[in-house]
Amino acid sequence: MSNPDELITIGTVNWHSFAYLEQLFKNLLDKAHRPDRLRFLIVDNTGGKDNNLQKLKNIFQNITIINNDPGSLKGSPAHAHGLNVVMKNIKTPFALILDPDVHIFKKDWDDFLTALINQNDIFAIGVSFPPWQLGMYHNFPNPVFCFFKTKQYLEFSPDWSAYDVNKLVLYWDFIRRNILRLGIFIGRKKIENSKPIRAIWTRFEKIIGLCSRDTGWRRAQKAKKARIKTIIFQPRIVSSNEFKPDDPYSMIAKYFELYCYQNELILTHKYSTNSLVFKTGKSDNQDLWKKCVEQIEKQL
Repeated sequence: MSNPDELITIGTVNWHSFAYLEQLFKNLLDKAHRPDRLRFLIVDNTGGKDNNLQKLKNIFQNITIINNDPGSLKGSPAHAHGLNVVMKNIKTPFALILDPDVHIFKKDWDDFLTALINQNDIFAIGVSFPPWQLGMYHNFPNPVFCFFKTKQYLEFSPDWSAYDVNKLVLYWDFIRRNILRLGIFIGRKKIENSKPIRAIWTRFEKIIGLCSRDTGWRRAQKAKKARIKTIIFQPRIVSSNEFKPDDPYSMIAKYFELYCYQNELILTHKYSTNSLVFKTGKSDNQDLWKKCVEQIEKQL
């Protein structure tokens, strides 16, 4: 039987994501050293309209599903609304917030994360917005993957708000964001393919400041001011010259997201987007992402 002091809540928000969630939960259980310590918490932003979601209870144990109605909210604000419901319902000492379209490569990830956060006096561990997402925060884990001790995190800042400012501020952010990105000219491809552009625009971004207040931006700002210690897994950047189409590591890093810690492979995030600034030629290719994941797993 699991020690109550070692339990981990896996918190995520559903928006017709049954297929992703089924694979994610299987992945988390298979890779965990002690899978019995995991407790799954899903906030269903369809308000119970996703009939497939209940099937998860027939496949996995220790699952709680909470129906949520985000009202007129869409996109990141709706997702943040669901995450705030997740935060109110975490009852375990540790928690991992993550997106449904994530796959963990790290074996014994549960022991790895708890040891890392305990031994290094770290507040939170995870991934932040990659460097090509100019104008976002990069200093604090975002909802793609965020591991923390529940008590101190709730005391610090449980709110995952997104774009929750007045229209004047949003308009000013829009202007600064377009200056920073030169419209849509400085996007992912430019940042990946040119080290000088990456270096120059990283400095330019610090001058412009935060101008895209995506999910969790208030926590990131507060953490920055308080000099909170975090561990951020770094994205693997592959330029067009370095790209190897027969290498699944290169493929998944180029077209999706691949994250490492001290050069060790940790996880991948599919990340579908309609943004012309961040989108790759195969961002929406779920089959390719799964194929790359399977090929990498065979090599580990």
